[in-house]
Amino acid sequence: MRIIILIIVPFLTFSDISEREDVKQFIFDTAKNTALSEEEVKNYLSNAVILQRVIRSRDNQPETKFSWNRYRKIFLKQQRIKDGADFLVKYSDLFDKIENDYGVSKFYIASIIGAETNFGKNLGSLNPLDAISTLAFESNSKFWQKELVQLLLLSKEYQLSPKDMKSSWAGALGLGQFIPSSYLAYGVDYDQDGKVDMTNSLEDGIASVANYLKVHGWKSGKIPVESFEINEKFLDFNEDQINSYNFPYKVNNFRTRINSEEMKRMELTNSNFEGKATPLFVIEGNETMLYLGFDNFIVITKYNRSSYYALVIHQLAIAISKEFYERN
Repeated sequence: MRIIILIIVPFLTFSDISEREDVKQFIFDTAKNTALSEEEVKNYLSNAVILQRVIRSRDNQPETKFSWNRYRKIFLKQQRIKDGADFLVKYSDLFDKIENDYGVSKFYIASIIGAETNFGKNLGSLNPLDAISTLAFESNSKFWQKELVQLLLLSKEYQLSPKDMKSSWAGALGLGQFIPSSYLAYGVDYDQDGKVDMTNSLEDGIASVANYLKVHGWKSGKIPVESFEINEKFLDFNEDQINSYNFPYKVNNFRTRINSEEMKRMELTNSNFEGKATPLFVIEGNETMLYLGFDNFIVITKYNRSSYYALVIHQLAIAISKEFYERN
């Protein structure tokens, strides 16, 4: 019986998914609604493989599974900070030009690239065809089916083989890890060679991150996050207490946007601020910290829908900038 299983499982795993009924319907609908033909879509998908590791990765993202301390330690490593400063020094003219063109801080651009691909050293261990096909069909996800369409359109436009490209578990591509729809919508041909190439063109990769932030409302010169004095009542809170306390507004949730008076009703701080902010109440090291995320913080959450992500991008950007200026 064990031998039979070993023979059957590979067959099921690597069978042609284009013969599945749900995939056949996808092929028909895509050909009907796009410039792709049924033959083209089927040819792409005949090479796709369903990967259960993609589903496991989707269900175990550190943004939702980890504490702030544990999540922060992934990114705020001295080597990554040093590499970020090295990256900025090495390509200083390019970063200065892009910062000037888009009005987006080079430190936040570098921080995102550092968090996403370790400054281009890790573009992913999968390919986008397998990754997005898995997400599209194993969960019957309309969102990922739309992303799969975008991937195929992208592949056709730039004559790429999606099976041979590198990506994350989510099919994210290039220096800044753009999913296909974002690649097509926000990608920049900054080196002006006639195509957007976020993998092989440093110019395109860096400028595309800057463009994404600009389009989503980045305000030049505005700090995304500031720390605020926390009221004594909460100084000794632990992680469980933070998560269970019945605040009138949710903490650590980028959808929470409240003004100074509403913040005071939460009793977290008596400090005043202008506009609206997201309260970030975390244990950092052995300290209880209160951060407020402002408009540019929300812009970063458009890149990754996570308050922890936006906060760590801010902290990594600040750390990289300090390292950078110490050398200059």
